[in-house]
Amino acid sequence: MIKTLLQETLDNALIPKNIYSYDQRKTGNNANEYIVYSLSGEVKDDFADNINLIKHTNITVRYYYNAELLGDFESRKQIRENEKLIEQALEEQGFYMPFGKFDGGDIDDIGYLVTIFECEFWEVL
Repeated sequence: MIKTLLQETLDNALIPKNIYSYDQRKTGNNANEYIVYSLSGEVKDDFADNINLIKHTNITVRYYYNAELLGDFESRKQIRENEKLIEQALEEQGFYMPFGKFDGGDIDDIGYLVTIFECEFWEVL
């Protein structure tokens, strides 16, 4: 359910901008911008009489963009707008970002810079 909600949220926000989202790793053609996300587990928390009442999932969303896009003002501006769009879309669907986003640089050494969004999603069971 979380994966489906996450994929739909990112698709609805970003496909109109021709930015596609992938689970775990990117596949397909090269693109100047794309998203890769991963879930690091669903944890159920017990309360009261050892009954599971809440489940939370930790999620990492990585927005990759070609480093060459930083070469001009308009491209840099568009990247920042896309970051805001991603953050807003996630928050509107109930994803909580306690630490916001941060710049990860070229973490994969592939010529793409990355902005990382660490999210949580809480569900009442």
